[in-house]
Amino acid sequence: MTWLLTMLMGASVLAAEPPASAGRRWLLVIGQNAGDPDDEQLRFADSDAQHFLEVMQELGSVQPADTLPVYDATAAQVRRALTELRGRLDREASANDQLFVYFSGHADSGELHLDGSRLPISELTTFIQRAPVGVAFLIVDSCRSGAVTRLKGLKPVEGVSIQVEAGDIRGRVIISSSGPDELAQESDVLGGSYFTHHFIAALRGAADTTRDGRVTLTEAYTYAYARTLDSTFGSRGGLQRPSYHVDLRGHGELILSQLREGKARLAIEVESPGQWQVASADGNSIVAQFDKAPGPVQLGVPPGQYRVRTLTDNGQLEKTVTVASGGQATVRQVDLKWSPLPRVATKGGRLLMTASIGAGVATSLVTGIDVVAGAEARVQFVRSSGWGPANTLSAALAYRNGQGNRSVRFMQHEIELRGGLARTFDWGRFSFVAGVEAGGVWVLQNSLPGATSRVGLEGAVMAAADGRVRVLRGFGFFLSVQGGMAVVRKDAGVVPMPRAAGAAGVTFEL
Repeated sequence: MTWLLTMLMGASVLAAEPPASAGRRWLLVIGQNAGDPDDEQLRFADSDAQHFLEVMQELGSVQPADTLPVYDATAAQVRRALTELRGRLDREASANDQLFVYFSGHADSGELHLDGSRLPISELTTFIQRAPVGVAFLIVDSCRSGAVTRLKGLKPVEGVSIQVEAGDIRGRVIISSSGPDELAQESDVLGGSYFTHHFIAALRGAADTTRDGRVTLTEAYTYAYARTLDSTFGSRGGLQRPSYHVDLRGHGELILSQLREGKARLAIEVESPGQWQVASADGNSIVAQFDKAPGPVQLGVPPGQYRVRTLTDNGQLEKTVTVASGGQATVRQVDLKWSPLPRVATKGGRLLMTASIGAGVATSLVTGIDVVAGAEARVQFVRSSGWGPANTLSAALAYRNGQGNRSVRFMQHEIELRGGLARTFDWGRFSFVAGVEAGGVWVLQNSLPGATSRVGLEGAVMAAADGRVRVLRGFGFFLSVQGGMAVVRKDAGVVPMPRAAGAAGVTFEL
């Protein structure tokens, strides 16, 4: 792996600015939220395509006249767009030109799913192969898109530049957002797919490791690959590994974007590394969410007002800045102000499932035993629907036992099942849940005199609270307490009794 990283760094040094005689850049973007009738409706495929178009026009030397966007299209409409673009390329393109084809939507290993119609991916690969340009890119952000990189003549590489004989760079590049058997995933928080968001953040400057104001193909792909793996680690959709296949001839690296071409810049002059987010001031969109290496970083952004923030152990540091057209806004360490982490409002909310298991105790429901002890398992469904506390639905199953040691010796076993409603409050790594739980307790007494047994079913209603601390991704510890009343049948009839319980253990976010 060391020699691969050495090649990567060498490629960045060798990257050269395209000469003034460099040709035009052509761009075709395809975004389709609707797939087959049984495909889940996507939310951000069309906006991902729009965002890729915007960054390529802002920083990637693509002119609006050389751009062909296709949104919400069927296979027939995509074919017409390919025919139209091929006609223009045949008439106007040269060997110095570059072509970018980007797709976001549903797909399987061989076909794109386009609003109830199908388009073989081979039609896109054939299109870029035959295009009369020097370099052509195909970027596919869809499920199981890794199969598209099996094009004859392409060499698989993971975040590494290929250096070949001297001369103008020529060839083909295919980038897929997922492996042949993997799911490509969207994020409500990011407002787009993981891969496209990170690839665009890379083009805006997050991947500019040499800090020369230019982002190369190697830098952009390596950054997006690592961030996509990190973002999907432990996700319900599974790990997502982008693929990068090339067939290039020439020497050096391809420059995808240059910050000097943008209308405005945002400079973060903070030395320490960390996770940063640049969002619109109204919170409606996230321009870039990225990991910053040690040292300053510059981003090319559209003019506007932004909230710039970074995470700390107990909150966040943030600053609101205005980036004027043709200007640069700078964020320094002294400019940042601390604030607690907010709850992010997302369309449709966010559902989080946690599972907990630990040891527990409770006061006994019968005389002769003070407490019973055992184990408790709990599942919680937390729905975050906006600012403020989140709604929580919980279920708990506990088993406890104890031994009577007064006038009559016996064994008591309890199986308790409770359900509850609560509110969850988050403060960074800490959360607090408060609510009400109700359920039933199945009680078995045995080893009574005469080898007899007794069975009963009691009810309980209790106020409940628990605190949690996250230690690692998806893992932490909890402490819970409950207190209230139980309804118990005795010889004198049904009577209320005070009831208290508690548990402590480990918790997992699913």
